[in-house]
Order: sequence, then structure tokens, then C-alpha cells
Amino acid sequence: MLETIAASWLLAFGILLIGLEALTFTFVLFFLGIGFVLVSFISYVYTFDNAEMQIALAFILALILTFALRKTLLSKLLKSSKKQEERAHIKGIGKVQDGAIKFDGTFWKTLDDLSNYKNGDKVKIIDVKDNMVILEK
Repeated sequence: MLETIAASWLLAFGILLIGLEALTFTFVLFFLGIGFVLVSFISYVYTFDNAEMQIALAFILALILTFALRKTLLSKLLKSSKKQEERAHIKGIGKVQDGAIKFDGTFWKTLDDLSNYKNGDKVKIIDVKDNMVILEK
């Protein structure tokens, strides 16, 4: 059996795990870190018999917190915005140039057939989606 771990070491390890969570965004290391932080606070009040009990309690607390809160936190973190994205390029007049459409100083691709157009022809653009212009038929 291992000798008990000092509460300050448990706290430091917990904070390290919470910091490492910033690299993964899975909320697994976060809750494990919270478990170690909680055990460090408990260690200030209660004297554990060995390190295995401290580590086991940290893992048990982490599992309880993970199952209780992970889904809620992920849904709040990944919630998409209801606001429509503001777009600079929506519609206007562009020119056909070398198989692309020059519009607002930028060359855009299109799924429309440009074989009937020659360089310099003007086309009406009704929308820009997925970095491609949609031409009026």
C-alpha cells in the first residue's frame, strides 16, 4: 500500500488535469481534475489510510460528475447560434473572366455552365453559398 498523498499534491494534480482539458475539450480530464481537487479538500478534513483510497475516491467522484454533468456541459458548449450569419457578399453583378466570376474584387467559382459566356460578359448573382456564386438563369 502506498503512503497517503499530500493534499497539496492532489490539488496540484487536479489543477493540472483541468488545464490539460483545454487541449482535448472532452470534459473527461476536467471531471477527473475536479475529482482530485475535491479529494484534496477532503484530505484537509479527513485522514485517509492510504493513497489507493484517495485515488479511488477521486476516480469515483470523477465518474459521478461525468455521468451527471458532461451531457449538459457539452450541449451548452456546442449549441449553435440561432442568429443568421452576416454575409458581405449576397447578390450583385459580376463579370465572367477566365472561367470564373469576378465579383466584389474576388474571383468566384460557380456550378453553372459558363461555356455560353465570353470574358467580360456581365452576369447577375443572386446568392453566394459555400464559396460559390449562384447565377440567375
